[in-house]
Amino acid sequence: MISTMNAANAILNYRLLRCVGWVLGCCGLMLAAVSGAEPKIGVLLKGDSDFWSAVATGCTDAARKAGAEVIIRKPRTESDIAGQIKLLGELAGDGIQALSAPVAAVAAKGIQIVVIDSPLDVDMPAYIATNHTDAGEAAGRLLASLVGPGDEVGILRHSPTGGATLLRESSAYSALYAAHHGIVVHRNIFGGTVPGEEAKQARLLLTRYPRIKAVLASSTPVTMGVLQVLRETGRAGTVKFVGFGFNLSSAVAEAIDQGALNGWIAQLPTDIGTKGVNSALALLNHRPVSEVVYCDFLVITKDNLHTPQVQALLPPPG
Repeated sequence: MISTMNAANAILNYRLLRCVGWVLGCCGLMLAAVSGAEPKIGVLLKGDSDFWSAVATGCTDAARKAGAEVIIRKPRTESDIAGQIKLLGELAGDGIQALSAPVAAVAAKGIQIVVIDSPLDVDMPAYIATNHTDAGEAAGRLLASLVGPGDEVGILRHSPTGGATLLRESSAYSALYAAHHGIVVHRNIFGGTVPGEEAKQARLLLTRYPRIKAVLASSTPVTMGVLQVLRETGRAGTVKFVGFGFNLSSAVAEAIDQGALNGWIAQLPTDIGTKGVNSALALLNHRPVSEVVYCDFLVITKDNLHTPQVQALLPPPG
């Protein structure tokens, strides 16, 4: 049984049961079936961010190597539940009969399911994601090494309904508290999923708690919002800062080099998409798959920033 940390998933499950008779639940999904001579895979991503585009790249590459057809759909924003349901109907209408999900999945009679990125409270053949608990612990330990026992720390959270980020935030807090029992952690402010709100909420965190010595941001947009505000207020490098994201951009690399960002927990979304498609294809071919597959993540600091492994995460020049 794969459990969920996302209350919104339960609401969405209910809506889908009413709107799509053969679907048990969904937040984002991939459908796969054999259509004629070649497998056909439909992917419904959770949103249109760079992270999900990288997941799509992994899906496309894996499908091409396997000689499968892939159809990718995504709503404009992660909060567009109605759009996800509409896109689900379109994919189902294309004759696709097995399903794999990026943030929550669909369970349906006679449909093979692979969940990717965030867990769902439904029995499923496979779940593929970053180990968000381990990633959160790594972030918490890193931040704990940068502060003292009586310091104040802020965790700028992503969303109250984000299953993956909730796991990261919870385990990061546990790691912080385990290292410093007297530490004060402020974690009651969310960055939000609306573009532009992240910086506004970062300002709120730093204004409401002016004695904060360090900040943890649990998603890419929130991390970039905090970085922006720290620079604008002249506190970059003074306030210790660890953020979450994926791969490595030149802006993030520069921030690490300059000391404005002390750590970057990098997910590898292309790997998630690749392994999701490969698992779906294996199920279609009646091959065994692992129930849980965790993809790697990297803890990037100034110490390892210029190593070949980390530099390989940067986008190609131009």
